[in-house]
Parts: sequence; structure tokens; C-alpha cells
Amino acid sequence: MKALVVEPPRPGVALRDVPRPGLAAGAVRVRVLEVGICGTDHDIVEGAYGTPPDGRSDLILGHENLGVVTEIASEGVGFAPGDLVVATVRRGCGECRFCRTGQSDFCETGRYRERGIRGLDGYLAEEYVERPDYLVHVPASLRDVAVLLEPMSVVEKAIAQGEKVLERKEPTPGIPADRPRRALVAGTGAIGILAAVVLRLKGYDVVAIDRHGETTPAATILRAFGARHVDAAAGLGGVGQRAFDLVVEATGSSTLDVALFDCLAVNGTLVLTGIPDAAAPPAPVATGRLFRELVLANQAVVGSVNANRTYFEQGVADFASAERRWPGTLGRLITSRRPIDQFADVLAQRTGGAIKHVLQVADAAAGTAGPGSSVPRFDKP
Repeated sequence: MKALVVEPPRPGVALRDVPRPGLAAGAVRVRVLEVGICGTDHDIVEGAYGTPPDGRSDLILGHENLGVVTEIASEGVGFAPGDLVVATVRRGCGECRFCRTGQSDFCETGRYRERGIRGLDGYLAEEYVERPDYLVHVPASLRDVAVLLEPMSVVEKAIAQGEKVLERKEPTPGIPADRPRRALVAGTGAIGILAAVVLRLKGYDVVAIDRHGETTPAATILRAFGARHVDAAAGLGGVGQRAFDLVVEATGSSTLDVALFDCLAVNGTLVLTGIPDAAAPPAPVATGRLFRELVLANQAVVGSVNANRTYFEQGVADFASAERRWPGTLGRLITSRRPIDQFADVLAQRTGGAIKHVLQVADAAAGTAGPGSSVPRFDKP
């Protein structure tokens, strides 16, 4: 079968012929329909990280997925041929208390694996086989947006963790809140826009910032969801200082992370989802002022990564709510859908205002070829 394969830490990616996976007892075979491309995939293709399965030098790329069940090994697995499914990404270590209870996103040993990223093949292949407990059913009504469920799950977890911290000051019995909660989203890629969607569904007043003007697709989509877009290219002055109960960061900029503290309200929480470059030059930080304000204003900083099945299921529910409230708007996050054999064009588009590029697998042209063939290869310098 066809698959997009990388050989980390070597830069580049190739479309190759790989063995079709066998169907283990109790497992489910899934035909891949489409896979979203995100910054993690770009980083792996560029050789920044990525780990092949044990005993191999190659790794099938892709973790944002949508597929259809084609075969089940036995009855009673909870799925049937024709079901639309999205697979989760992380597989727990099997040792710590969190991984043993389905919460591998809180793995304490660090010995987890992740499909398409670390130690397990991903979903940019014609098929995969998976245990049913790692599959999430998606209603047919959400077919057009379901490939966004993996990034949505990351958002669901991040906001849930931030709200757990906010709950330390709620409720005040008999005295209702005097205003809606306010949220700031930093970054307007898929994660940032989906965060704005979830926050709007929860009733927050939402401001989203980036470094672009008001005519970009992201700005237009945010307004459709009832969020306010602010171009912060000249700084954060336009968002209002100390105004936000919850700030969700989705840029990976450590410099911006520090600046966002000035946007937090008293008792506010900053949730970080972006992953900064560890090799970036250090920046001067007024640590005395920063930590003084954190203490005196009862503020908190939370990091959030990955998501377990619970958050995927919440994402399905919120997708349905968003489609009812803003029909057709979620689908506008998908900038393009391209066949898998056009992967080089898609992976070359890391910037330029796109929100989410998707590679279609099921409709790819027939035919496969081995590593030494003329099948396209995309090599990074």
C-alpha cells in the first residue's frame, strides 16, 4: 500500500510502497480518507525530531486523521464496516497510573509512543489497523470537518485544564458573576481558531491575536464565530492590559509567552500549547516583576500537551454544537484538500496565511512503488 515515509533525523519524505498491516485479534482495519498536516509534521520532515518504530529506520508520517472502518476481527468491538472514525495519537507506557487509566496525556514515565511521531507508524497510508479503544466514532454529519478532531482534542484539553485552575475562585454562593468571562487566544492557526470556537461555545468574550490584518481568512472566520480579531504586529496594546481571565497561547513563541502575562486579569490563567524552539537565543526577562505579579494577582501558568479519548469525544460534541450555531463555518478552516501524491506541494507551504492543508488518501491514484522508484520524494535541504 502507499504511505508517506520519513527517516528521522534525515530530512525529507517519500511516497513509498509499504506492507499492508495484518488484522490482529480484536482489532479494526481502517481505510484512511484524509490526514491533516500541522507544524509537527513539518518539523519531522525537516529532521527536527521524530522516532521510528523499534528496529526500523523509517516512520509513516501523519497523526491528524479521518478514516472509515472496512473490517473487524470479531464481533463486539463496538464498530462496524462503514463507520467513520478518528484515531487518537498517544499510546501509554502501561506503567504509570495515568497510562493504566486511559490518561496517557499525563504519562509520568515519558515512555509513551505516538502514532506518526514517536515509535509508531502514523496515518498517512492507505490503511491502518488499531485497537477499538483508540478509535472515536464520528457521525456522518461531521464528515467534512472530522479531520480537525485531533487538533480540536488538544484545544479541549488545554481549555479544560485552564478552567480547572479558574475554578479555584468560583463559585461565590448567592453572588453571580458581574460580567462574562474574557479570553484571549494568541495565534490564529487551526489550534488558535478552534480554541476560539470552544471558548465562544462556553460563553466567553473572545479576542484572538496574530500579526496580520483584518482581511485574512483567519480574521474573517473568527468574526463569523463572534470573536474579535486584533492585529498585534505592533504589540499587544490593542487588546487591553490585565483584561483576560483565560489566555490560550498557540504560537510557540517564548517571547510572546512572557508578554502575555501583561494581558492576564487578577486571578487569571495562561495556558501554553505552543512548543518553543529550545535552541532559540535567550531573551531578557524581568523575572522579579513577572513573579511578583503572579503571586500578588493569584495568577497561574499551565502547560498542556496531547489529549486522551475523553477530549476527542468532547470535540465531537462541540463540533456538532458549532455546526448548529454557525453552519458551515468550521469547514472554512480547511484551506485545501489535495491528493496524497501532491504531498510535496503541501509540505512546501508552511507559511502564507493557510490554516489547514489536508492530504486525501482514499482517492489517490492507483499504483505503488518502492524506495528506489520514480514515486515522488520531497527532500528538505
